[in-house]
This record gives sequence, structure tokens and C-alpha cells, in this order.
Amino acid sequence: MTILRRAVRDRRNALLWWMLGLTALNLFTLAFYPTIRGQQDFDELVQQMPEALRAMFGMAEGVSLSSAPGYLWARLFSSLLTILLIVYAIVGGAGLVGGSEEDGTLELILANPVSRLAVALQRFLALLLLLAGLTLVAALTLVAMAAPFSALEGVDPAGLAVAFCGLYSLSALHASVAFAGGAITGRRGPGLAAGTTLAAAGFLAQGLLTAAGAPTWTRNLNPWHWYLEQNLLAFGPRWEAALPALFLAAAPVALGIAVFRRRDLR
Repeated sequence: MTILRRAVRDRRNALLWWMLGLTALNLFTLAFYPTIRGQQDFDELVQQMPEALRAMFGMAEGVSLSSAPGYLWARLFSSLLTILLIVYAIVGGAGLVGGSEEDGTLELILANPVSRLAVALQRFLALLLLLAGLTLVAALTLVAMAAPFSALEGVDPAGLAVAFCGLYSLSALHASVAFAGGAITGRRGPGLAAGTTLAAAGFLAQGLLTAAGAPTWTRNLNPWHWYLEQNLLAFGPRWEAALPALFLAAAPVALGIAVFRRRDLR
């Protein structure tokens, strides 16, 4: 697993800065919570927002946005934290093969007695490990800093754990799509485009289809719906929020590796 270890080592400095950034995001979010806790006027203002916008940010009926489950779900899991982790996953996935090949560094690695399969697979596994570490830090810092702000009152512990697992699974899916785009084309751009398109289209479709009352089967085609369908912090865990996206991520990775093994390098 030399390639995996090297891939992790090469990205550890950037990972530390990402960890600090997510810790700062959690602290800022938690510190702001006491200013809106229990504010009924704030809930009335939210109810005047368009239904599509409320659906996009996980503002569920029956869950007050001034409560800890409603606030954390809307502020972190339905928006900022999810978006940041997916950005990290997309950028990292697109650069594993496509970015390295475009930079001319991939040929140096393949000049050694290693297979393309080993290089691609171990690099993707390294990204999954880095993403897991980043998600774990986000979870631990949120829990560790929440007590002074009473920001976990009413939050279902199992639901919180599954929320972070679902966040990791959704990010891994976008990483796999970006990886496949880069591995198939040998360039970073198509990988970034593929991952970003999936993220933007999925996020928008989640709100618009929910607001339009689209049939359940159409909404279930969207990985974002699996994660955002229900406030996990308020209503507890659902296996659909975490497992399907993680299993689905294997398909783009397999496709990307299959094409990468057979094509000429640029």
C-alpha cells in the first residue's frame, strides 16, 4: 500500500487547514445559536419563505428552526458543512488520476513496477481515508464545543451519528464521479465538471421536486433526497440516508478504472 500512504502523506498539510476551517465553521455556527434559540418570530419569518427554498435547506414541518435540531440541520447538514465536504471530495477526486496525468506526474509513478489498477484504486482509497478523517473531525469538534451553547438539546444522538455517516457517503459519491471523469478523460476539468454538475443539479432538484409535490419515485432518483428527506437530528436515524450513496459510489470508480487501464496516456 505504498501508493496509498504516499497519497495521504502528500495531502496531509492541506487536510490540516481543512480541519481548522471546519472547526471554525462549527464554532461560529454554535456561537450564533443562542441568539435565535426559542425565537418564535424567527420561525414565523421562515414560514414566509418559498417552499422550494425551505425544502433545499431542510426546514421540515414540525421542526422549529430556533430549536437545536432544526438549526443545526439547516445551518450545517443541509448547507454549509455538506457543501464544503463535497467541494473537498470533488476537487480531490478529479485530481487523483486526471489532474496527475494533466500535470505530467502520473507517468513518473507508472514508470515504476506498479499497475494502473493499483495506482488508481489506492489513490481513491487514500481520498476516502482523508475524507473520513475530515468528517470525523467535524463530528468530534461539533460535539465537543456544543455544550456551552446548549446546541445539542433535543438532538437525537443516533440521528446525529447517521447524519455524519450520510454526509460522508454523499461526499464519497461525488468524489467517485469526479474521479471517474478525470480517469476516463485524463484531465482534471471533466472530473470537476462531472462532480459539480451532480452536486448542483441534485441540490436544486431536491428543493424543486419537493416543493412541486413530485412523485416519490422521481425524488428517490436523487442522492440528495436520500440524505435530506428527513431531519435526522429531530426524527432519528434512517439507513437510506447513508448506505445507498456509499454503495452507488462503487460504480463510477469501477468505470473510471476500467477505462483508465485500457486507454493511452496523454
